Amino acid sequence: MIACITKSVSPVTIAEKNQFGDGILYAPCDGELTLQKLHELCQQINPWRLQEFLAEAKKHNLSGVQLPFWHNWQFSNPSIFLIGELLHYGHKLFFDHPFKWCKVLLGHDEIDVHYRIQHKRVGVRHFNGVSHISQMTGCEHRDLQCTIVTTIAGLADPDFVHAIRAIVDFLYRAQAATFTPLSICAMEESLQEFHSFKGAILRAGARRGKSKEILHFDIPKLELLQSFGRSIHNSGSLIPYTADVSECLLITHCKDPFTHTNHQRSGFTRQIVLLLDREESIRRFDLFSFLQERDASLTNTSLASDDPRYVDPTMDWVQRISPEEAKRFHGPRTYRNHFLKGIVTEDSTTAFHVTVKPDFADKPPNYVAMTYNLPNFPALLWNYIDAIPGDNSRLHGHLLKGWTKFRLQLQSHLHPSDLLPSQQVQAFPPSTEYPYGKCDAVLVHYTPLSGIRSKHPAH
Repeated sequence: MIACITKSVSPVTIAEKNQFGDGILYAPCDGELTLQKLHELCQQINPWRLQEFLAEAKKHNLSGVQLPFWHNWQFSNPSIFLIGELLHYGHKLFFDHPFKWCKVLLGHDEIDVHYRIQHKRVGVRHFNGVSHISQMTGCEHRDLQCTIVTTIAGLADPDFVHAIRAIVDFLYRAQAATFTPLSICAMEESLQEFHSFKGAILRAGARRGKSKEILHFDIPKLELLQSFGRSIHNSGSLIPYTADVSECLLITHCKDPFTHTNHQRSGFTRQIVLLLDREESIRRFDLFSFLQERDASLTNTSLASDDPRYVDPTMDWVQRISPEEAKRFHGPRTYRNHFLKGIVTEDSTTAFHVTVKPDFADKPPNYVAMTYNLPNFPALLWNYIDAIPGDNSRLHGHLLKGWTKFRLQLQSHLHPSDLLPSQQVQAFPPSTEYPYGKCDAVLVHYTPLSGIRSKHPAH
């Protein structure tokens, strides 16, 4: 609609409908070219002769809009300012197409079973079934992407799994906060990898319409993915342009307030604006009263920082003045810095936080071995102690204390001075509810005596 072209062509490239699935990056659909076509068309047919003008415009893949709103904006070009949008072009595409192919291939009952038996993890939704869900949020789309490859592995043709894994890799890479020429190249290679193996999806008969199989990949959003690399070169990373924020605000600033109106079409907009204005006035009055009670300055003196702990200036302000009163105010809480009081690794890149009181204490290694069904634990513990330089024989007789969960905090890989929000790691032993325990996997950097660093999963 904005580019003023028909649905049979791409809004950002010169690709036509039958070229959407061929995995080729076509030349950009330049705005000047669109304006030139419109100018020539207006010379031939009076644009106010609507029926004739519209019919002729469609022959040139134009929508029939005679004067695009951007026609006199300097340097404006739809192929540049229509930036790749991750929520709809990426996550919604995944749910509408790749995820649907997996449901068709496995069958609704089979895929539901595999999602029900998946390990529950803190911070990720556990699905009791997915076949009956017709609409999901962007967060749930991401949760599905986290596990879809392992869900279908071993049940589908390896090339089919390869194609799904490649498109998921592309979506993960596209969400990066910063890019380099190599990372852009890696992202584009993932997309080309999908196109190389997508034939397995058709061979499996997984791409279906309402009544029959579809034997092509002429999907508009799939073609738009080809331009992600070009958008990043032109405008930087895509994540700031995602519609997640506006979609969330649609709920909090439109849908929720609408429930408090009289639901009349003629006046609900004014009522919603009035409600939002009153809520903002109340929040400001509460903050003003809070500052006056504590004789605090009415100027927020916190320094601007890129540290993601400072996600909300008002909440940071309140927590600095009187942390115990922060619960009176609504808003995202600041990230807790476990590097200050937690257990920090020798290289100062990871911090652990545990409660003061352990879940068990003064227990021998055999207790852990029996509780967690780990018969090799005592021997491995002794080997670990013996490998520590120096005389550590006195540690062999020590009793143990342990925790069934702890928090793990890392630094940003791209900006080491920034802290990431901590994540809870579970280590619950086998029980009636969880016969095999409920433990999260952690990837550990391990440096053996040779000095060569490697990665090992640990539980």
